[in-house]
Amino acid sequence: MHTLLSFLPLLILLSCLLIFKMTAGKSGALAVLSSIIIAYSFFGLNIPGLTIAMSKGMSLALYVLLIIWSAVFLYHLVYEFEAIDVINKNILIFIKDPFTQFLLLAWLFSSVLQGIAGFGVPVIIVVPILIHLGFDKLSSVSAVLLGHSWSVSFGSMGSSFFTISLVTNLNQQSIGYAMGIFDALAMIMMGLTVCYIYGGWKYVKRGLPYVIPTSLVMIAVMFTVLYFNLVSLVGLLTALSGLLTMFLIYTIKEKPGKPEALYAGKLTLGKALIPYTTIIVLSLLFQVLKLGKYSISFKYPAFITDLGHVVAQEAAYSRIKIFGHPAPIIIMSAIVGMLVYKQSGIWDTKKIKNVIKRTIDKNIGTTITLVFLITMALVMMDSGMTNTLALKVSELTGNLYPLFAPLFGILGSFITGSNTNSNVIFGKFQMSVATALGVNSYVMSGLQSISGSIGVSLGPTTILMAASASGLTGHESEIYKRVIKPVLLTALLMGILNYLLLFVLKIDIGGML
Repeated sequence: MHTLLSFLPLLILLSCLLIFKMTAGKSGALAVLSSIIIAYSFFGLNIPGLTIAMSKGMSLALYVLLIIWSAVFLYHLVYEFEAIDVINKNILIFIKDPFTQFLLLAWLFSSVLQGIAGFGVPVIIVVPILIHLGFDKLSSVSAVLLGHSWSVSFGSMGSSFFTISLVTNLNQQSIGYAMGIFDALAMIMMGLTVCYIYGGWKYVKRGLPYVIPTSLVMIAVMFTVLYFNLVSLVGLLTALSGLLTMFLIYTIKEKPGKPEALYAGKLTLGKALIPYTTIIVLSLLFQVLKLGKYSISFKYPAFITDLGHVVAQEAAYSRIKIFGHPAPIIIMSAIVGMLVYKQSGIWDTKKIKNVIKRTIDKNIGTTITLVFLITMALVMMDSGMTNTLALKVSELTGNLYPLFAPLFGILGSFITGSNTNSNVIFGKFQMSVATALGVNSYVMSGLQSISGSIGVSLGPTTILMAASASGLTGHESEIYKRVIKPVLLTALLMGILNYLLLFVLKIDIGGML
C-alpha cells in the first residue's frame, strides 16, 4: 500500500504531462498537492516536518531560479544587441554542413560548457544558437538535453563526481574508473541519439564516422585524466578533446577549404563572444581561487516522522556561493557584455528595457512551476516516500536488481533535477544493495552516478530551462515525449552492462569483490 502511495505523485505528474498534455504548472500543482496529502495522511509527516520539507523546497528552488533568471536575461541581452547573430554567421563560415553543425553543438560544445559550468548553462547557451541557425525548436531542445547528458557526472568541475565518492566513502580514482565504463556507453548513445533527432536512421548511419572515432578519443582521454587523478578536469578535457577531434574529422572528410574572412556586423566575433568567454574565465578563476567560503545558505533541524523515518539536520542547505554559483557569474558576464556594447557604440536604453520585460514575461510561469516541482521532491524525500520506493524495488528484483539499478539514478535526477542530489539520495542505497548481493560496490556506485547523469535530461528544472530558452514554455509535455525514450533505452543498455560486469565477468574494481 505504502509503495503504491509513494509512486502516486510521480504517476500524477507523468500522466498530466504525457497523457492529458497539461501544462507543467498545472501538472506540478496537482503533483505537489497529492504529495503533501499522502505524506501527511499516510507517512506521518506532521505539520512541523511538512513545513521544513516545503521550506527546503523553496530554498532549493531559489538556487535554481537564480540561474534561470540570470541566464534568460543574458540570452535576451545578446539577442537584442545582435551578438547571437554574429556568432551564428561565423559558425556557418567554419562549418557549412548543417548536420555537422547540429551534432558538434548539441553533443560536444554543450558538453564542454557542462565541463566548465554546468547547472543548465549548456542548455541556456546552445539551444538558442541552434534555433537561430534555423533548426527546429523541439529538435534543438531535445538534442542538447540528451547530447550533453553523458558529461553531467564529470562536469561542473566534478561536483557530482565528488558527491558520489563522499556519500559512498569509496576511493575517488577507483569509482572514477567504474563511472568511466558506463560513461563510455552513454557518450556513444547520446551522440547517435543526436544524429537520430536530426534526421532518423539515415543520419545515424551518416554520423557513425564522427561519433565512433570521436568517442574513442574521448574515452582514452577520460581514463588518462582519471589515471593522473585530475578529477575536477575529467569532464572538461574529455569534452574538449571530442570537440577538437570531430572538427578535425570534418575538415579531413569534407575538405571545406580555408575559411573566408570572419563575419562582423556591429560587433566583431570576439566582442560578440565576450559574455560567454567571461563565463568560462570566471568559472575557472573562482575554482582556482577557492572562494567558496563566501556563501549564503539555510539551516534546518533534524526531525523524525511519526513512522520513524529520520531526516538529518542540514547545517548549510542550498548553499549559494557568491563567487561560484552560476547566477553571479552570469550577471557579471552580462555586465561585461553591456560595457563592451557601450564601448562599441551600440548601447540603447530602449533595448535594455526590452531585455528586462522579456525576461520577466518568460520566467513568471517557469518560477511558479519550479517551486511546485521541487517542493514535491522534498516532501517525497523527507516523508520517506522515495526511500520506500527504492527498498521495495530492490526487494522484488533480488539478483536481477543490477538490471534495474539505472532506474534509481534516473529517478533521483527526475525528482530533484540534479545528478548531485540523485547521488545523495541513492548513492549509499546502491552501495548497500551491492554489498547485500555480494557484488562490486564500485561498479554499482559508478552506474548510479552515470545513470543519474543521463536522467538530468528528464529533470523538471532542466526541462523548464530548455522550454524557457527555446520559447516552448507550455509545451513541456512535448519535450518529455522526445527525451524519455532515448533515456530509457540507454538505461536498459546500462542495466545489461551492469549485470554482465557484476555476475558474468565479475569485474574487480578497488578490490571490492
